Amino acid sequence: MIILIMMLSSVAAAQPDYEAMRSQIENLRERIATLEAEKTKPDEPFILTARNKSITLGGLLELEALWDKAEGGDETSDLQVATVELSADVDINENIAAHLSLLWEEDGTENIEIDQAVIFLRHPVPFWSHYVAFTGGKMYLPFGKFNSAFISDPLTLELSETNSTAAVLGFQGNLIALHIGAFNGEVDTHDDDDQIDSWVASVELTPVDGFAFGISYLSDLGESDIELVQDQDLYRSSVAASGAYLSWQLWEINLLAESIAALESFSAEMVDAGEDLTGKKPWAWNVELSWEPNERWQLGVKTEGAEDFQNDLKRYGAVVSRGLFRNTVLGLEYLYGDDNEDESHTVTAQLALSF
Repeated sequence: MIILIMMLSSVAAAQPDYEAMRSQIENLRERIATLEAEKTKPDEPFILTARNKSITLGGLLELEALWDKAEGGDETSDLQVATVELSADVDINENIAAHLSLLWEEDGTENIEIDQAVIFLRHPVPFWSHYVAFTGGKMYLPFGKFNSAFISDPLTLELSETNSTAAVLGFQGNLIALHIGAFNGEVDTHDDDDQIDSWVASVELTPVDGFAFGISYLSDLGESDIELVQDQDLYRSSVAASGAYLSWQLWEINLLAESIAALESFSAEMVDAGEDLTGKKPWAWNVELSWEPNERWQLGVKTEGAEDFQNDLKRYGAVVSRGLFRNTVLGLEYLYGDDNEDESHTVTAQLALSF
């Protein structure tokens, strides 16, 4: 589903492309933007303007109810505020901007953290309708796409989403988005110096409206947020990774497919020490098909899997979402999981408010 969040639509022409600094909650925001659409004009975002400069304030709240049962095991259930996010987009002009977001997740962060803090600069003169741009700061690296109609994160995101302080150069427009960046990650190989020696690159093509595909490269999968490297003394050599995705929207049907894979193998000692890393060469993939019969409803099915990661987990699921009011969506998801040891059934209901 390729659509910008409705709460920012009124300033889209002036906003820079923050594709290289997306977060995992953007997929929910996109789902809200689609499902809460009405024929009347939506509420305007909260914008502070002075001397031709503006600050757009926004946020996201997620309330979730979960039920889980493992085959032959006990049932568990929970009710939680899963995500709280506050964000600000600062526009000095169409070529100078900044983005700041604060994030709290019940299962991820004990305190409110700076999730993204980014400066964006764009060359004012286009080249073949594309712009040269610089993005610097704490961001989600342009590795992987992670689009999803589901409430739960896809396995591709769990394996490889990477948040770090980086400097990224881009060349982007309606046809192509090319990014290449460098950063000093938190994970160093044994006896390696603390220096800027990791890099990321991606290229995305949109030849026609509704169809896009791309590839990306990360020099060290050990830098991903899931922390595959538990003991850096055992980490002898960086493990590069690549990703590829395809997105196709045809009328009311959306097809999403993505694959993330390590290009090299982790050592046997690393595998023995890891929890999520359950093999030497992790790979994850996700395929989703969704249908939007009208402006308020969305239904989707998926199949995804992993090898050498999370015990070779395979998951199948279905989701239904409905826009209740402006900026509010209610979703219900079912996932069946099967790994080398257990089978599980998980049901998640989510009420989300984007503002």
